[in-house]
Amino acid sequence: MRRRREYKLTNAIDRVDRDISAILSKNQSARYFEGVILMYSLIENTLKWLVFVKILWDKSAKTLREGEIISLKNFCNQQDFHSSLHLALITGLIPHSLFSRIEKIRVERNDIVHQAYLFVHRRNKRVLRAKLERLVGIAGDLFVLFNDLIDETGADDSYDIFKVRRKRQMII
Repeated sequence: MRRRREYKLTNAIDRVDRDISAILSKNQSARYFEGVILMYSLIENTLKWLVFVKILWDKSAKTLREGEIISLKNFCNQQDFHSSLHLALITGLIPHSLFSRIEKIRVERNDIVHQAYLFVHRRNKRVLRAKLERLVGIAGDLFVLFNDLIDETGADDSYDIFKVRRKRQMII
């Protein structure tokens, strides 16, 4: 039987943090574009995870059947960046000011990812570094919410909600 490749979300976040910190602190300008793409992905997937946990927590006053939790996981995993962002706003997970900042980078990300060959600044180290630093700031704001939600729920990284399956879904 094939073994699932799982890891803890917190470990993945720490690994991305180390990579991005190294890129910025060592001025690895050849890796700025890679860092920007990595941060877009981290922000999008963290948002999906936060929406899942927020909805799960809001529904925790009643007993949830395993099938309902699985349906919720599948629903959250199928959301794109746009939908996840709007769900985060609707559920009260993020304030409108953070919503607006993330919406700007969501549009920017779509332009870069879907039309990378047209992205005029892809070799401009100054622009890419500024973009990467801005993304790090937004991710930092999301991780404040991440920590607040963990404090509110009392969960720690031993809970299954922190398990992530490689190459399949953000949420197990």
